[in-house]
Amino acid sequence: MENKSYILLLNREAGFLRSLSQSLTAAGYPVLSADNKSGAIRLLTDHRIALIICDSELTDFNGYDFLDYLKKNSELKNIPFLFLISSLFVIDTLEEEVSKILKAFDLGAVDYIVDTLEGDISRVLIKRIQKFLTEDIRGKDTIAIPAKPIESTLSEPQDRRDGDRTTPRQVVNVQISRDGVLWVPGQITNISEQGLMIETSLLGKLGMPVFIRVSLPGAGYVTVETHIRHISIRQNPSSAEIGVEAQDSTEWISIYNCVAKLMGIATKAAEKNIPAVDDISRQEAAANIAPTQNGDRRYVYLDPLLQQINDSANDEALESKFYRSLIGKQLGNYKVVSFIGSGSMAGVFKGWDVLLERDVALKVISYKLSAIANYRDMFIREARLVSHLTHPNIAQIYHIDRMDDVHYFVMELISGGTLADMIKDRNRLNMAKCLEYFITTCRTLDFVSKQNIIHRDIKPANIMIDDRGIIKIVDFGIAMIDDDTNGKRKPEGFGSPLYMSPECILGRPLDACSDIYSLGATFYHVFAGEPPFNGDSDKIIIQKHLNEHLVPLRRKCPMVSDDLSEIIGKMMAKKPQERYANYRAIINDLTEVVH
Repeated sequence: MENKSYILLLNREAGFLRSLSQSLTAAGYPVLSADNKSGAIRLLTDHRIALIICDSELTDFNGYDFLDYLKKNSELKNIPFLFLISSLFVIDTLEEEVSKILKAFDLGAVDYIVDTLEGDISRVLIKRIQKFLTEDIRGKDTIAIPAKPIESTLSEPQDRRDGDRTTPRQVVNVQISRDGVLWVPGQITNISEQGLMIETSLLGKLGMPVFIRVSLPGAGYVTVETHIRHISIRQNPSSAEIGVEAQDSTEWISIYNCVAKLMGIATKAAEKNIPAVDDISRQEAAANIAPTQNGDRRYVYLDPLLQQINDSANDEALESKFYRSLIGKQLGNYKVVSFIGSGSMAGVFKGWDVLLERDVALKVISYKLSAIANYRDMFIREARLVSHLTHPNIAQIYHIDRMDDVHYFVMELISGGTLADMIKDRNRLNMAKCLEYFITTCRTLDFVSKQNIIHRDIKPANIMIDDRGIIKIVDFGIAMIDDDTNGKRKPEGFGSPLYMSPECILGRPLDACSDIYSLGATFYHVFAGEPPFNGDSDKIIIQKHLNEHLVPLRRKCPMVSDDLSEIIGKMMAKKPQERYANYRAIINDLTEVVH
């Protein structure tokens, strides 16, 4: 074992490890890192470790169990062990979290730090490290304290909301409740016309409905229903600051005006003026086409449902923390083993069915979107829809459930890659194999279309190939049923810009011809190695789908035949009526190309 001492940083997320290691190294501390137990033990064996900083869950073990293991080892038990936790917001109750904190200290942890989204966690952590290295292990042949004081290395963070914050000069009696029966006291720390910031011991999830009641002079308690839009868990684990949003009502205006007067800010009118709807046509509104100042129309690629929630610089970090926090947890009868990847609506994990003892895939709705009823319905609808599609080339759904406000469904685990992966690795593709995949996908979508289902997001990433070479179509998250009750159905959202049909872009009624266009664009990409239309932005790509002529596939890839080039060109005709009417005709033409 070498004489030089290190800080051992244990965390399951590679990006977080890299970022925090760089911060600690810049502050003068040598760092080693690992994301699993075997790696951690190897580093403990080969190096002198002065301090361990560990998350509650790693890729293959529990942080509490690892601390217990260390304390039972006579050679390792004296190493200070500090918890750096990044998943408090997924715990439903304060009691459960306090229990975990007490457990950590009972096992021998020297500190318990919560990594929230407020500021840079490395700043807080470095100050704590200074404390333990100076007070506990200085002079024991360990890490040298950096020559520069920490304040000169890192400037103190500032909450981005502090500049706009005004704390009421007079205490207002505010209470908060989940059910309107049990009320918890709170302290208002900020207010706007949209809602309140409240310091309270009641914790919840983003989007959760909660009741707020405030004692108003001469009126008693006035109650409003709100939704949690922000959570800030600070260093004190016994309370949190939550932001709640309220809709306009007489009750809310009364509360706002009372608190506003105490804070010395402007009060609110009884009725809020709502601008009239402009003259954008229904078709343009469905496509999110907005007028510019000169009267032209411009395309704005936005999902209209997403406008229900505010954008935030923390969204990506929040999603990452949410997905990371699930690893190692158990959802019903399924253990979350590892993270596979995520899209705009959900994350996918490798899981283990503890009852049937088999590998499964777990699909979990995005933390952000789980607060929106429309998306929860869409998520549930996907599971129900796919559960009725019994086909060897469609990933099967086994179970759907919700646990602790985590909505998930269990499906067949596909070990392999996607067409998108194969496009990146051109050596794995050849003409015969591409044609085989093309025909199999057509047959599968022919089956889907006969169930009156439109996938609406056909693209290389949603066509998987398992380790036996079998095609599996996945992600029916925005699929819809073409039930013909009012003619062809209009879309509720969008697919992927690189493969989207013109009628989907314009918000026009859809049928199977839209999927045929997307499938043509997908295999154009497969054969040519590049998508049919490309650009620096979604807006440019969408305009090309609408207005630009398709470059024939054969010109991009001379290896393909004229017949195959014409098939894909016909699939991607701008007008639906000029495309193939059904998949059977495409299969017949492709079969002739093969022969």
